[in-house]
Amino acid sequence: MLKKAIAGQLDLLRYLERGAVHLAAGMSIPEQKACEQEADEQWRTGSGIVYTFDFDGWSVNFHFDSDERFSHDTIDFFGDCELPGFADIAGPSQAAFAVEGAASFDLGDEQVVLLPSGVTAHFREEEGDVLVLTKLAGVLLPYIALADYYRSMLQR
Repeated sequence: MLKKAIAGQLDLLRYLERGAVHLAAGMSIPEQKACEQEADEQWRTGSGIVYTFDFDGWSVNFHFDSDERFSHDTIDFFGDCELPGFADIAGPSQAAFAVEGAASFDLGDEQVVLLPSGVTAHFREEEGDVLVLTKLAGVLLPYIALADYYRSMLQR
């Protein structure tokens, strides 16, 4: 049920604005027990557990802290996908212009676009020097904290 709801209702432009899969798909906050029952994969991290839901060309990862509270989510892309909004944000300039007020950071092997919602869009270079969307990361920290973090990465 959870996986079907994600696949049928997720819109990536809403994700960029709202900052979480459940908000962009009109769902309630993910619960760990529901994720545990339906996830295609799960693994422990130092701070909790991650549940992955695999789809054709993309996957969603729900992160929970050690107290079983939803923390944030990420979406990974493995090429083109048919999600609404994907074509609108598939390149860094497209993602930066999709939402007003975006900031871009060139980290060498990765281009990151930070949106006002706190979502980050991550692009990596593939064959032919083409930057492709590899990940969207939902809101984990406030915008200013993320901007400071990425600025510090530029100074290394």
